[in-house]
Amino acid sequence: MPGVAAAELDPIFTLIEQNRELAAQSDAAASISTRLDEGPEFDAADEITGEREAALRQHLTLLIRSKPTTMAGVVALSRYVASIPAWRLSEDEDGWHQAFLRTLADAMDEISRTEPKS
Repeated sequence: MPGVAAAELDPIFTLIEQNRELAAQSDAAASISTRLDEGPEFDAADEITGEREAALRQHLTLLIRSKPTTMAGVVALSRYVASIPAWRLSEDEDGWHQAFLRTLADAMDEISRTEPKS
């Protein structure tokens, strides 16, 4: 995780960390569900898994549409999104690639306009 200074400079670091936590919670719930046989316990665990996966997908939608404010944030977000398994995005996020790339391009354009000229 980046230092506090990086997170203060660019809120994208906080969003990435929140997404990592949601992914870990979703994976942990799914690992419990897969070990249970059908029945009430499985149904309860499966419902929790569904809720956590829905929260993760909602946050992923927010994340891929969030604009970094620093070049370090652009790099971190690009690397993080590249590490997300395609199946986590493809069902509900049709066209997410275009939205993500457009947001990154806008962020880089804004950053380049505010950086001091050498």
